[in-house]
Amino acid sequence: MKRDLALINRDLENTRNNDIILKKRLLEEMFYEDSDLQEVLGVKEKMPLNKYRDNNNPTQEELEERRRINDYNERITHKQILPYLKLNGIQKEVLNFIMFDISDREVNYYNDVIKTQQIRVMCFVHEDDMETQYNIIRTDLLGYIIKDLLCWSNALGMQFKCVSDFPDVTEGKYYCRTLKFEADVPNVNRGHMGMHNKYDRFKN
Repeated sequence: MKRDLALINRDLENTRNNDIILKKRLLEEMFYEDSDLQEVLGVKEKMPLNKYRDNNNPTQEELEERRRINDYNERITHKQILPYLKLNGIQKEVLNFIMFDISDREVNYYNDVIKTQQIRVMCFVHEDDMETQYNIIRTDLLGYIIKDLLCWSNALGMQFKCVSDFPDVTEGKYYCRTLKFEADVPNVNRGHMGMHNKYDRFKN
């Protein structure tokens, strides 16, 4: 057997080359398209800029107010749906976050071509924003929406089921609810032939 790496011709922009990359893109699109999720997540709107009485000669107070508004707008201009898990460095502004990632957990013990894949979704809510107009804690409401979207869904190909849903303890000012979904999926990458690597050449 000889490895023929001269044959490498990867299309790095093609999200369909790898099932995890593809599914993460589909998940992100799904979360952004759900208007209820956006509402409960609490996406904030930017403050309008204050107007100067004299555009050529703004007062010190007007400049300070403009700086305060710009600082606020910059703090809330962050993605609140993240396709990775990042527990440290969450913004100081009162923002809530959905973070998710996908992992291959194990190969099926009776069939190497099948693997168990897990989606992990973490709903982070700032301690000052836990209450909702529905009299339901925001972490629980976000968890319900995520489960409603993903549990027993075929949207990602194979059917994922919820295997755990639990509150998580984090440092700082955030509460968290973590959901995990699992499915048995094909253990192959696009372009590979069965259980062979496409860069391997076999000679008699």
